[in-house]
Amino acid sequence: MLGWVDHFQYYGPLKVELLEVPEVLLSSIVLTRSEEGFERAVSGWSKFGTLNVVEAVYAYVVQARKGVLDRRGLLEKLMSLIPSATELDILAMQRVLKLGLDITTCDLGVVVLSYIPVRGGAPPPRFLGILYELRRRDSTLYIARNQGGPPVYDLETMCIIPASGEGEPHPLYDAYLRGFKIVTEGTPSAEDLCVAHKKIGARCRVFRPGVF
Repeated sequence: MLGWVDHFQYYGPLKVELLEVPEVLLSSIVLTRSEEGFERAVSGWSKFGTLNVVEAVYAYVVQARKGVLDRRGLLEKLMSLIPSATELDILAMQRVLKLGLDITTCDLGVVVLSYIPVRGGAPPPRFLGILYELRRRDSTLYIARNQGGPPVYDLETMCIIPASGEGEPHPLYDAYLRGFKIVTEGTPSAEDLCVAHKKIGARCRVFRPGVF
């Protein structure tokens, strides 16, 4: 399975040709690298994204494949694009990275925490290690350093982790706050901790807040 799409217009297995549809691209959970998927995702992203960001990420992925960029160099290049990127660019970029290199920014050392304000609700605590804040009218994205603890596989959010200030936290946000490292690269084994969409069918150990 290439992945899963969780969108009201289409809810089902991710088909490679659907990656050219912006709504599908932005709501997809990508599980594995795909050359055709990578090309189609970049095509879909170019329909709504910031073109200089799209073109740069495409070029950086190709350079990383050829060994021109190592992981540290790739992260530095991607971070330089953040001020020019929109929220939708960040969402698309994670999927393009996964399709092109089998990684997201989580595997490069940077997580994206997404906060949507709720009327009367408390904002999340000020994160340690914030590198950049991307503020929009309805939400804020915090670009922050990943943690260094035991790994938890993210098979649900594509390294765009929902953050909150009160109530029961999303399992990946809880893991992040407790020092776990969020990863997306490769496939987890039956012994690995993970947070997975219910339709993925992963066989890893499900991380639950307060259990580990």
